[in-house]
Amino acid sequence: MPCCSRSSLALTTPIKASKLPGPKATREEYVDKALNMIGNTSPFDITHHPAMAVPCGMSEGLPVSLMLVGKHFDEPTIYRAAFAFERAGDWKKM
Repeated sequence: MPCCSRSSLALTTPIKASKLPGPKATREEYVDKALNMIGNTSPFDITHHPAMAVPCGMSEGLPVSLMLVGKHFDEPTIYRAAFAFERAGDWKKM
């Protein structure tokens, strides 16, 4: 990701929670739910960019978060950004 080497805070991506499978769900349904968000998170696992999800609102009764992604070895930047965002207001009302 070339963009990540030029900026302090490279990018953000939304993440929305999904409802848990019911008690009678099949194993396939559990696995499907467990892997549902992998498309949002795996790129940063592979590239080793620091990333952090910060709650930023609610949708259909479920939390939505904003994933902050930074440059390699620059965790302090995403920590500061997450702290500032959390202090900006009540995420449940955003």
